Amino acid sequence: MAIGVLRDAALAEDAVQEAAIVALGKLDQFSPGTNFRAWMGRIVRFVAMNSVRKERKRRPTPGDGDALDQIAIADNHPVGTNDPADGVVSDRQLMAALAQVGEVARSCLLLRTLEEMPYADIANLLEIPEGTAMSHVHRTRRLLRDRLSGGVLGTSGERSAES
Repeated sequence: MAIGVLRDAALAEDAVQEAAIVALGKLDQFSPGTNFRAWMGRIVRFVAMNSVRKERKRRPTPGDGDALDQIAIADNHPVGTNDPADGVVSDRQLMAALAQVGEVARSCLLLRTLEEMPYADIANLLEIPEGTAMSHVHRTRRLLRDRLSGGVLGTSGERSAES
């Protein structure tokens, strides 16, 4: 969640640590029997969003903040050779494509794909309808497939009926 908001692994680690401290201070607000993962994820998200706001105030940047030249990429080494003929996408290409997706859609995709979180939990965490979470995941996957065609996410070269 933190990486989805901050787009930087080191900043995300800091945000998760800060969120853990916040959560410990608010542990009395957690309702036993409810989803701890969703509760904690919400805290991580708010801490990460606050970190972004603080950074923007400290160092304002031109544009909307989603420009490719403003991406903080923790690991720039390519997964493959960067040759489109190899059908491999570099970390930088993937991060750049993800950066072009809105925060909520990106978070939905990352939570579903990396954390294997159920749609109901994603919806609860992000405070959106479950169908919206499903739609974000589907559309974001398709968008990445289109943008990275010929790469890892779209190696077949064929378009499905959904495209």
